[in-house]
Amino acid sequence: MTMTKRITFAERYQSVLVPVIFEPWARELIRRARPQSGEHILDLACGTGVVTKEIAKQVPEPCRLSAADHSPDMLYVARSLARKAGFEVEWVEADAAVLPFADNSFDLAICQQALQFFPDKLGALRELRRVLKPGGRAVFCVQREMAVNPMLQAQAAALEAHVGAEAAAAVHAICSLPDSSELRDLFEAAGFRGIELESVSLELEHPDAAAFAAGAMGGMHTGDKLAGLPDGAIDRAVQAFLTGLGDYLEARSLRFPHVSNVVVATA
Repeated sequence: MTMTKRITFAERYQSVLVPVIFEPWARELIRRARPQSGEHILDLACGTGVVTKEIAKQVPEPCRLSAADHSPDMLYVARSLARKAGFEVEWVEADAAVLPFADNSFDLAICQQALQFFPDKLGALRELRRVLKPGGRAVFCVQREMAVNPMLQAQAAALEAHVGAEAAAAVHAICSLPDSSELRDLFEAAGFRGIELESVSLELEHPDAAAFAAGAMGGMHTGDKLAGLPDGAIDRAVQAFLTGLGDYLEARSLRFPHVSNVVVATA
């Protein structure tokens, strides 16, 4: 009997969400961070390692790359991809508020779409400042509110209608730190200086809207909410998500704005 390999949420996240959302944001953050040859760079809450992969492709001379995430499943995928691509990274399983690095270790830290999920946001930023060298840079992006992110609006509405409030809450959590003043206050309280904060909108796209809708609903952070449903109920939820994206459909393809606050700060 042939055994079918179970696809993990981390693998689905990598195959569907990373190319559409996290690769474009990684390139945008790296453009702003301007990593230099020879720097020690931290990818904080690295997920499947998209930032480290982009830096390895863009920086012409070797730099030292470290990456930390609390999810062993995400790190497993990240390590596998790095081995295939042939670049070296120090992968570390760690809580962002308790980083296993010495003081003054890093020249640059990049963190995309994760600060809103940290249980101790201020503690994590203080810990990051500890491990950054004096004058080291931190570059973050944090999702803005649901009202300016129509893809997330459509996803939350579909989950609310077909799965329930708890499932919809997993999407609302992505937009749980939208206020620029609160973000600035967090970085100031952690001791960062020279804080620059800007609302940035990227135009994101996928050639197959139906494939994206199915993958996004089955990936982080909502896949576990659908896992116990019968196939018909999952199909209805995915179709409702796709219907909610109607204004952003172009034939079979999908194009939508994705809006975040970008923070650049100095330790």
